[in-house]
Amino acid sequence: MQEKADPERTNRRFHYVSEGQPAKRLSTAFDSVTLYGEDPAYRPDIYGKVGNSGVSIATVDDAKKLYSGFDLCDPKTSVSMTINGPAPMLLAFFLNAAIDQQCEKYIIENNLKTEVNKIIETNSKALTLPIYIGTDGKPVSSVKGEFKGALPGGNDGLGLRLLGLSGADVLPADVYATIKAKALQNVRGTVQADILKEDQAQNTCIFSTEFALKLMGDVQEYFINQKVRNFYSVSISGYHIAEAGANPITQLAFTLSNGFTYVEYYLSRGMSIDDFAPNLSFSSAMEWIRSIV
Repeated sequence: MQEKADPERTNRRFHYVSEGQPAKRLSTAFDSVTLYGEDPAYRPDIYGKVGNSGVSIATVDDAKKLYSGFDLCDPKTSVSMTINGPAPMLLAFFLNAAIDQQCEKYIIENNLKTEVNKIIETNSKALTLPIYIGTDGKPVSSVKGEFKGALPGGNDGLGLRLLGLSGADVLPADVYATIKAKALQNVRGTVQADILKEDQAQNTCIFSTEFALKLMGDVQEYFINQKVRNFYSVSISGYHIAEAGANPITQLAFTLSNGFTYVEYYLSRGMSIDDFAPNLSFSSAMEWIRSIV
């Protein structure tokens, strides 16, 4: 029977393929359940699709498990996420995972483990905290900040100490705000989030085009306000348009038109092109170049 791609199994694969590599490039594909904004469930139209052809991510803690052991704010680490309809939500999961990783590092570097563990123990009495399932199929537990269990090779547990909690739950507000600001300015990667291409070609739309555009604008405004300069808020994609049957000229026309639409929309909301242009990226099949040449 084929194994399903849950966060732990995909994390194990990430560590396996990146072992010994000086730079970590984590390209993340999601299952169709996640792509359509659904939660894993026993519903007959969902259950068999969970973890097929991509990883199933439904919570912030899923994202923490998925990228655990990789410092998401290290300049040598970059994450790409192939997600469109629910892209703002998955992006929020990812950014919060990155922030909480830096909170964990702050706690360790400043010898706050004892103090924070008391807070975590108090919280864990009121709720059941999520767990990471190790390579042996058993839970990995954190005892006074040290891990017991079978973590994948290369995974030092970064990102797993605050499962079920946020750094904001265990650190003073001003300290958390400083860590958050620094994390957002250093995290790097790409989220596809090209909703016009989805409407035209791939069809993983879960909101109206108008509302999806508004969400894209909200994300871009947030990036500008928080000085997120190393992360692409959209990958304007032509490849999927080609895969849907467009010839090279049509593919290029739709891709450029979509890009112009995003630029015009962001400008209409009062954003400066110098502020948002660095967050735009393009991804297009190269057949159109060969065909034209």
